[in-house]
Amino acid sequence: MKIGVFSDVHGNLEALTACLARYKKEGVKNFIYCGDMIGYGPDPEKCVRKIADLHLLACVLGNHDAVFVQPELEAFFNYDAKAALEENKKILSEKSIRYLSSLPSVEHGTDFTVVHGTPADPIKEYFSSCSQFQDNYPLWTGRVCFVGHTHLPFYMKGTSRSCLIYLNKKEDATVRLTDKFRYVINPGSVGKPRDNNPQASFGIWDTTAKTFRFLRQSYDFRPTQEKMRQQKMPSFLVDSLALGL
Repeated sequence: MKIGVFSDVHGNLEALTACLARYKKEGVKNFIYCGDMIGYGPDPEKCVRKIADLHLLACVLGNHDAVFVQPELEAFFNYDAKAALEENKKILSEKSIRYLSSLPSVEHGTDFTVVHGTPADPIKEYFSSCSQFQDNYPLWTGRVCFVGHTHLPFYMKGTSRSCLIYLNKKEDATVRLTDKFRYVINPGSVGKPRDNNPQASFGIWDTTAKTFRFLRQSYDFRPTQEKMRQQKMPSFLVDSLALGL
C-alpha cells in the first residue's frame, strides 16, 4: 500500500493543493499527517478542511495547532509566528478549532508511530540528533517513527546502540527500509520548507515495497504571498516562501 506522509502545511493552500495533486498522480489514497495545519500561512480554514476530508490513517497535533488546548505554547513562538497565528485565529471556524483541539499528540499504527516532535516531547521538541534517536528508541512502536516540526526532509536509521542521519536534498530519492534497522523519517514541510528549496516537500511510504520516497513539488507561491500581504503578515514570512526559509 502507498501511504502519503506529509507535514507542516501551515495554512498554505496553494502548496497543499499541489501536494495532493501529486499524490493523486502517484496513486496515493491513504495518508499520515505529522502536524501543524495552521500558522504562518493565509488559508488555515481551507487547509484544515482539506486535510480533515482525506482518508487519514493517522493525524497528530502540531505545536501551532495545539495553541487552542495549550495556550502557554505561544510563549515559545517568535514575533512573526505569533502575528500569523493571530490572523489565523480570525479565520478559523469553531468546527475547525474543535477538530484541531481533538487531535492526539501521538498515534500508533501498523508498524509505525507518528508525532510532530519526539515521542518524549510530542509537541515542543525538535527531532534532530542521534542522541535523541537513542533516547526515544524505546518510546515508539513499529519500524518507523514519522515526525515533522523541523521543516527539513531527513531520515535516521539505527538500532538501540547506533544511528546515522541523512538530510535529503534530492527529488524522488528512495530509501529502502530494511529489517535490520528502525527509522525516524521527516517528510519535510509542504507549506514552509526550510532547506533553501521553496518546493513543497513530502513523501510516500510503500509498505509493500518497504520504501520511502522523498518528493518535491513546485507550485506558484505568488498568490499565497499576495494573500499574506493583504492580511498584513510580517514581510519575512511573505518573502521566505520564495527562498525556502
